[in-house]
Amino acid sequence: MTTGSKRQKKNDPDVLRREAEKKLAVLKERTAAAEERSREQIIHELQVHQIELEMQNEALREAHLALETSWEKYIDLYEFAPVGYLTLSRTAVIEEGNLTGAALLGVDRRDLIKSRFRKFIAPEDRERWDRYFIAVLRSAEKRTCDLALLKGDSSRFQARLEGIRIEREPKDPVVRIAISDLTREKRAEEELIRRNDDVRKANEDLTAVTEELRQNEVRLTASLEEKEALLAEIHHRVKNNLTAFISLLSLDGSCEDTEEGRKLRKDLQNRARSMALIHETLYRTRNFSKVDMEVYLTTLVGQIADSYAGSGEIRTIVDARGALDLARASTAGLIVNELITNSFKYAFPPAFNCLAVRGEPCTIRVTLTLQDGVYVLSVADNGQGLPVGFDPLASKSLGLKLVNFLARYQLRAETCLIEDKGTEFMFRLNKTEDPI
Repeated sequence: MTTGSKRQKKNDPDVLRREAEKKLAVLKERTAAAEERSREQIIHELQVHQIELEMQNEALREAHLALETSWEKYIDLYEFAPVGYLTLSRTAVIEEGNLTGAALLGVDRRDLIKSRFRKFIAPEDRERWDRYFIAVLRSAEKRTCDLALLKGDSSRFQARLEGIRIEREPKDPVVRIAISDLTREKRAEEELIRRNDDVRKANEDLTAVTEELRQNEVRLTASLEEKEALLAEIHHRVKNNLTAFISLLSLDGSCEDTEEGRKLRKDLQNRARSMALIHETLYRTRNFSKVDMEVYLTTLVGQIADSYAGSGEIRTIVDARGALDLARASTAGLIVNELITNSFKYAFPPAFNCLAVRGEPCTIRVTLTLQDGVYVLSVADNGQGLPVGFDPLASKSLGLKLVNFLARYQLRAETCLIEDKGTEFMFRLNKTEDPI
């Protein structure tokens, strides 16, 4: 086919028609595919947007429920708070109030709104309320004031107001007031004041009693000093009288001038000395309730030893600890006097050699010790001992009878005899005097 023929076909209308139809078909296919893809994309986007809207709606619904819950909690907290809450306008008119505030003021909340708060103030405190309210309006800080408030039934109670200014709108502030009932607190304060007064009065009474006791003590001290002086004088005179008695015994003719008479005179003198020494010790120490047994027995044993100065080398040892009352000390002194006298008389005869028999010098020992709450008085010697079969507790000797009697009925003591390398009399008596 020639070039001319080809050019003639292209210009042929039928051919052009067919070519155009073909291209249109192709274009339609492409357009339909694009439109299909576009529709699917739009539908996808709409579905996603719908889901987003549903999610947003759910979130809004949950937020709304949470807001309602929070609002209900706030309302509960506000309405049933332990204090009353009021909102006052700048002219002190009540605009809002919670249930507690209405209950404190004893009125229905509907009657509370639009009322002037000043009518609930006790008349004597209204001027103070006016000054307080103006001060709150002029300040940005919280202020406190205690007032007497009136209830709807005209009864009153003490209350504490805490107020602060709130800028609700420009040039239109409100005042928030919190009301606390101070009735219990005031009663507690009044009770505390009353008790303080009671304590003060009791303290004053106690001071008066103390002063009276002090004055009584002064009087008793003075009386005691007088009695002590009197007792000292009595003991001094008793000692002097016994000394005079001892001197009379020393005179010729006071006793029969025989060996027995001289022994009797010496025994009487020693007994009298033991009693006189008690009074002398009390007079010297100025302690009339207790006798220092160390001082008393040391002196007593020394005096008895001096009266038997011709008895050879007999040593005496005294170890007395403690103090006895006058009655028991005097009794103990008489017992020691009798037993030591017997030791000097009979324990060491000339034929008895202490060093050879006992391995130590002739010794008389007196001790007073406290053992387990009991005083133990011991009078011992390392002499020849008692005769075989001799029972001192059943002896008819005047001296031993006196010892047994005094130990049993005066000291109320338990008596024990120990015969081991000599003779020891032991007496156990209570630390305190037994009642008779």
